[in-house]
Amino acid sequence: MNEKKSMLDKIFPSSNRIMFDVILLGILSLVTFLFPVATYVYRKKLYSIKGSRFLTGVTIMKGKVEVPTNTWAILMVVVAALVILTGILFVKVKAKYAGTTLLVLSTAEFVLSIVFSKNVVSTLEAAKGKQVTLAYGSILMVIFALLMLIRAFHILYKNKAVVPLDFMALPGALYFLINNYFPMFGIFIAFKKVDYSVGIAKSDWVGVDNFKYLFSTQDAWIMTRNTILYNLAFIVIGMVVGIAIGIMLYEIVNRTWQKIFQTTILLPQLVSMIIVAYIVYGFLSNEAGFINKAVLGAGNEIDFYASKQYWPALLIGVNTWKLMGYNAIIFLSSIAGIDKSLYEAAKVDGATKMQQIFRVTLPMLKPTVITLLIMQVGRIFYSDFGLFLQVPMSSGVLYSVTQTIDTYVYRALMTLNQIGKASAASVYQSVVGFIVVLVANGIVRKVDKENAMF
Repeated sequence: MNEKKSMLDKIFPSSNRIMFDVILLGILSLVTFLFPVATYVYRKKLYSIKGSRFLTGVTIMKGKVEVPTNTWAILMVVVAALVILTGILFVKVKAKYAGTTLLVLSTAEFVLSIVFSKNVVSTLEAAKGKQVTLAYGSILMVIFALLMLIRAFHILYKNKAVVPLDFMALPGALYFLINNYFPMFGIFIAFKKVDYSVGIAKSDWVGVDNFKYLFSTQDAWIMTRNTILYNLAFIVIGMVVGIAIGIMLYEIVNRTWQKIFQTTILLPQLVSMIIVAYIVYGFLSNEAGFINKAVLGAGNEIDFYASKQYWPALLIGVNTWKLMGYNAIIFLSSIAGIDKSLYEAAKVDGATKMQQIFRVTLPMLKPTVITLLIMQVGRIFYSDFGLFLQVPMSSGVLYSVTQTIDTYVYRALMTLNQIGKASAASVYQSVVGFIVVLVANGIVRKVDKENAMF
């Protein structure tokens, strides 16, 4: 029996032919430029402006304000033209590839239509007479782009390129794109001298001057050294402590006590770094700190927040205390997955508990250790912002031992208002971190190909 066609199947046929509905949506997207996309008030009169005027540039308000050609509008036209081409060539391309192409183009069209509408409002508001509202042309642009997006998913669904469960991952994927990938477009800020009076886009290009400034000062060496050395210490000590605690938790026979210890040891992970900073301050403060008042006593106080030599050990200790529960749970879950027959065989051979740990447990943890090592090495140029800024209470005396790339970016941006130099430091951090990941994975591939991530 033939399956009953769904409503979408009736509206959107999925046969392998020219997609007239896709072509129509592309044409309609172009037609929207002929409609008013915004209205504005000038001298108490209401005026409207068509989208097509932003393709060529226009003067408004009786020639007193010039609106330049809008780049977003041009990109929208290009994407709409590619959508039409996709609909025409659908018969010659595999359906799932055409669906994927349409998905990418429709997503771009959707984002561009929103950005274009926002840009139109900003442009007109910057002119004389600031009462600006969106018109129906802008709304139609977004609607047609959304219909393209739905059609793309329908094509992929009908050709089994996606399944219903894939849609569950869609919110997470969107968050990942918005939070991790879209901000990458701001990389050009590192090559500009930002002037807020004209905006970021119109600020002067300065090439690599921001990078030259960064590396001509001692700050580059200090923050790079601190970031790398602290992270190396965090990785080594964190793994050793995590494995040790994970093994000890696993060896607790009473499951009730095991759960109690697991919960207790995870509590520091859940505490805000601001709270941690004040806990540390409660121990190290000059006025009422536990160490100065109860341990060292009057006359022997140490001004910890002005003494650099103590802070490398303090920061490593605080980080280890805060993360040891998280690391222990990861290794505990890996240990729980080890085949119990290996331990039974070791017992039959007369192995002691310590021999079982060194001959069975630790070798079986190798894949977990390598995976975590690559992931942590990938972030070796990143640091816990709260740990290095808030725990030392942002003390200027301690900068030489607490300054990392992240805190430098924050201070360059918030204190010195040097957005270009802050962006240059972030780009440097990202590029070098990416290279380190590739190198670390390449070394693992050479030593043990099966445990490499890619």
